[in-house]
Amino acid sequence: MEAESRTATRSTAVVVVLRVALVALAAGAVVAAFVVDRGGAVSTARRYICPMHSEVTSSRPGDCPICGMALEEVDAANHVAMPDDPAATGAQDIAVSALRASTEATRLLRHSVAAVRRNVLPGEVFAPAVVGADGAITARLYRDELATLAADERAEFVPSASPDAPVKVHRDAAEPAVHAVIADVPFRPEPGAAAPPAGQIGWVKLAYKTRDMLVVRASSVIQSADGPYVLVFSAQRGNVTKRKVEVGKEWEGMTAVVRGLRDKETVVMGDTFSFDAERRLQAPQ
Repeated sequence: MEAESRTATRSTAVVVVLRVALVALAAGAVVAAFVVDRGGAVSTARRYICPMHSEVTSSRPGDCPICGMALEEVDAANHVAMPDDPAATGAQDIAVSALRASTEATRLLRHSVAAVRRNVLPGEVFAPAVVGADGAITARLYRDELATLAADERAEFVPSASPDAPVKVHRDAAEPAVHAVIADVPFRPEPGAAAPPAGQIGWVKLAYKTRDMLVVRASSVIQSADGPYVLVFSAQRGNVTKRKVEVGKEWEGMTAVVRGLRDKETVVMGDTFSFDAERRLQAPQ
């Protein structure tokens, strides 16, 4: 019995000694990692980083080229330089075409880009309209709706004051006034139909039919002073190209594209602001 007690006492003492040794080693490792960088020397260089974009770093004060915020100084003791940290090893330029395609990358790509799709939308269109002094009935249509009109499109003008008495109209030969997203399209009453009074408002009802359009994610369309544009991604060339587009209505997170894209092209749809800012920074001056 006494032998077993002495054995247990010795085992406990050994465990205590081992625990103390491990604690001391861990403390030494923490201190070393806190003070010494990868080369084994104390880091004295001052580093500045963007509070919004951690990939933007500098050795001197300045502004972030992406968002314009002032760079903040980083305490070297609070940033451990990892072996693959671009801030410590320098940026590595890798050609996209040289990278290996993988299933994992394809899944990630689906969340970053989206394909342009040609959709069809069956139904009637009700466009707000007003009767002019010359008798023309001007309907305000989205540009994607304008693209589906025939040159002699037949429709009905539904006065808001008397919706039960529609007037049959047809598209006028005059060119529509096209704006950024909408177009003012003139219609005329059919021969023999009573012209509504000037100033009357209502709706131009386009007949039920299936209208086709190109659509993209609304988040992929970037607005600028020169008009909207998208970033077209090419997997074959491994690059991104800015391209101006003309758009129509936006609904449920989608935007109709009138001109500038083709069916099944791929556009960037995620974090387009930062992506475009980086693209402009890397462009040759």
